[in-house]
Amino acid sequence: MAVIQRLMVDRFRNLEAVDLMLSPSFNIFSGINGSGKTSLLEAIHVLSVGRSFRTHKVDPLVKHEQKDFLVFADLGEQGRIGLLKSRAGKKELKFDGEQQGNWQSVAAALPLQVLNTESFQLLEGSGKIRRRFLDWAVFHVEHSYLDDWRAYRRGIAHRNSLLKSGGAGLHAQLDAWDVELAGLGQAIHESRTAIIESFGALLQAVVGELLPNRKITLGYKAGWDSEQRFARVLKELRPRDIKYGMTLNGPHRADFTIKVDGVLATESLSRGQLKMLVCALKIAMGRFVERSAADSNRAGRGESKCIYLIDDLASELDRINRAKVVSLLARADAQCLFTAVEGKDLDLDGELTERSRKFHVEHGKIQSYQ
Repeated sequence: MAVIQRLMVDRFRNLEAVDLMLSPSFNIFSGINGSGKTSLLEAIHVLSVGRSFRTHKVDPLVKHEQKDFLVFADLGEQGRIGLLKSRAGKKELKFDGEQQGNWQSVAAALPLQVLNTESFQLLEGSGKIRRRFLDWAVFHVEHSYLDDWRAYRRGIAHRNSLLKSGGAGLHAQLDAWDVELAGLGQAIHESRTAIIESFGALLQAVVGELLPNRKITLGYKAGWDSEQRFARVLKELRPRDIKYGMTLNGPHRADFTIKVDGVLATESLSRGQLKMLVCALKIAMGRFVERSAADSNRAGRGESKCIYLIDDLASELDRINRAKVVSLLARADAQCLFTAVEGKDLDLDGELTERSRKFHVEHGKIQSYQ
């Protein structure tokens, strides 16, 4: 079970010398805008997956006039993770004292779901965002999936380079690459399809609690006519790929639609309802990974439980809907880190209050209070 027992953050944006003992349940960080609340959640996200949810650049993450930042999390029996990253991008990532070449083991040990203003992009943004959301689940169910996806992306990049360059022997070279890509692409498609089918029922149950009497339909698009094997598509559509200098079909073009009562969610729901649907998607996916990991654990493959990072839940949600989300997360028995301008924006009942820890954030400093 992933629970951050102790969190240390230093020289990350405006945060300095942060050292916190967290509750395994709810943790509420309150303070005015710009105090460092979101930066704390961002630091945890960077530790887990190696990138920010706000920027692709490293430089803005390092505190002014500092050369690097530090983030450390003690997960108890699950291990300890530390990241030291310089403004120039040089990193030192350790998991239980062992140097890590990439984030694969760390991401598996520290699964996160983020709920913030950018989460609306899951409904309104490009297919890349929804693919990433789906692939997060596939990775936590099948850790080997990441290797397949990386190999596929490398193969597509090489194939696209060949398509652009042309030249003698092009078809023979494409034949060789297409054999590998066909197998990888088909495997990725089948893994994603299995997740979508299993996830749909769980999502409907969660939506039933947050948006009662609404029917949710997920429509998966493979990135090609999935009635055909991917190998055949690569071969038959090669002339068009050569014309445009890129691979126009495949798992890298996959997407899925989200309909509510038969209509695209973005066309039928209000802004507040869309936020409730985003909450449902994130919470349901966390539950899905947890249940899948529990099944794997019975087979001796380990355990996983999602941590939720929730930035400004009060924005665009009334008190009744906030209470629904809080209640759902409480019953999930997961660790949650909330931010709010004022602590009273999150109304907790007596039991939750006893299990929660509250922190005040001001000018990059964080203090516990009750």
